[in-house]
Amino acid sequence: MMQVVLQQHLGTAFLVESAGLTKELAGRPANYRSVACMKERGVNLSGHVSRWIGDLDLGQYRWIVCVGREEADKVRSAMGADPAHVIVANEHQGGIPDPYELGLAGYRDCLALLDQVMPQVAQQIRRRELGE
Repeated sequence: MMQVVLQQHLGTAFLVESAGLTKELAGRPANYRSVACMKERGVNLSGHVSRWIGDLDLGQYRWIVCVGREEADKVRSAMGADPAHVIVANEHQGGIPDPYELGLAGYRDCLALLDQVMPQVAQQIRRRELGE
């Protein structure tokens, strides 16, 4: 969901991709609640397949946006990402909470939060692009 919302705010000048930190989840489809939530918006996630970040060359990515500080720390240390290019979405509020145990309502709340914070993340990325 974060990938889609951020892509909408960055537009076609940027390519937004998604990857996770759990290797065992690689190759799986998007969670059915994510699919349902985005379907309500007219976005089809049914073809989404998860990827493990360890399979990617992080040097190919200019910015890495993480859902929380813990995830960002793992990306910086274990995955070797440039710390200056790792952003935590909604950092001042502790990140984006995982809706997995909260049912469809939790996914809707998560999407509403993404709607609030992704414009700020997109703005931060654009500002950094212009400043570098």
